[in-house]
Amino acid sequence: MSSLPDVDSSIVQSTAIETIETAQTSETKWRAPVWKFCRKPQANENQSFLYCTYCTKPEHQPPYGTAISSNMTKHFRKHEIVVEKPLSKVQAAVVQQLAQLYLQAEVSGETGELNSQVLKSQLNQSVINEALITLIVVRNLPFSLVEWPEFHTLCQALNSECKDNITTAHSTIRLKIKDSWTRHKDVVRRELQSAVSRIHIALDIWTSPNRYLLIAICAHFTTHLFKRQKALLALQKVAGHSGENQFAILLPVLEDYGIVRKLGAIIADNASTNDTLCGFIESHWYTKLDLEWKALHWRIRCIGHIINLAVQAFLFANVMKIEELELYDAEDQNEQPTDQEARRIRFRLLGPLGQIHNILVYVRGSAARIEEFVALVGRMIPLDNRTRWNSWYNMLVIVLEKRSEIEKYIRNHELDLEEDELTPADWKKLRTIKDFLSVCARATLFTEGDSTSIDKVLFTMDILIKHFQITLVSRLF
Repeated sequence: MSSLPDVDSSIVQSTAIETIETAQTSETKWRAPVWKFCRKPQANENQSFLYCTYCTKPEHQPPYGTAISSNMTKHFRKHEIVVEKPLSKVQAAVVQQLAQLYLQAEVSGETGELNSQVLKSQLNQSVINEALITLIVVRNLPFSLVEWPEFHTLCQALNSECKDNITTAHSTIRLKIKDSWTRHKDVVRRELQSAVSRIHIALDIWTSPNRYLLIAICAHFTTHLFKRQKALLALQKVAGHSGENQFAILLPVLEDYGIVRKLGAIIADNASTNDTLCGFIESHWYTKLDLEWKALHWRIRCIGHIINLAVQAFLFANVMKIEELELYDAEDQNEQPTDQEARRIRFRLLGPLGQIHNILVYVRGSAARIEEFVALVGRMIPLDNRTRWNSWYNMLVIVLEKRSEIEKYIRNHELDLEEDELTPADWKKLRTIKDFLSVCARATLFTEGDSTSIDKVLFTMDILIKHFQITLVSRLF
């Protein structure tokens, strides 16, 4: 019987101690919180590392691995994950002692003042003012919001100490908005003055619901960080549509922002008054500033307006004039409609497009009709704005989707809608019109917000010209 070889007991003891120390070191090494987000290495990976469990997308391959906790913490920031550092033993003990002291104070009813101070410390007056102004302006809320008890109840439910930080007088809101506007305007002014490009101006005039004639002036430019940017510079009342009236508003705005000498293109619709405006600019720049600004070169016509004119000609040519449609819109806005039957007869001249318009107007004739229509169709269908072709397109998209339900509604009101009843051929025409307008809708979206990109404008115009040519040829044959 063979015997085991003699083993030095000191070697055995040393090996055992080394094994224990290695295990303890390994256990301590991966104790940092960041390693909770990591996985063990796979067979083909470094066995001394742990690997990020969020590196799963193709752009994250190969997955990140390391044995250093600070490196892994930095890596997680790329995944927008912030790993908080653990408390030291001393800090943990302090937190525990503070918690015990608070519990003792709570039992004796002495925490009220402490809680109040903590809540007050979370209030930032400038942040509160900005949030309040943003809420009122963006959501178009009345200034009297700050006088609503319900509003203050909500605020104090979120932080009971905010009662002295939110005004209760609507008169102060106007001042706060003006102050906020001035601060933000200074930011825009600095951005414009440091722009690396010329400042291209888009402007338009329209009448507000309260009958003010307003001009909006927007700037398009490239910032010093080479980022394309746009900003609303002014929204002011204007005396009239003439080029001289527009120039009287535009020039002070450019001077206020300090960008007169950086003026680039003027982007506006095709009205002749805008040609006059550019003429005033050219003359003023040459005689007063000794600068060359050629109206013929810098006058850019709005692609959206061009598309609108072309499509209006397609929809209404030789049937109804835009002035007549605008009159109908104005009458509806002022709640002074003319004879409805005469209107229906006029719109029938547009064919099935006018008939579906009449049907939707009929639906809106009473609350009972609306209720019946919604119950049958599942929703209301937006009525066209007569002079905006894209509103006709948006209407047709839903009308064609809800064809069977609309046909059932027409049958239920056959006596009233007999003259506007749609045949299968009419529905086919409506689909053809919708398909035609869809190209124009895509073209409008393609250049939206980028009217200074000449490449996009030319590309869009080329598509539309071919589209109109194909449509005209199909009509001929």
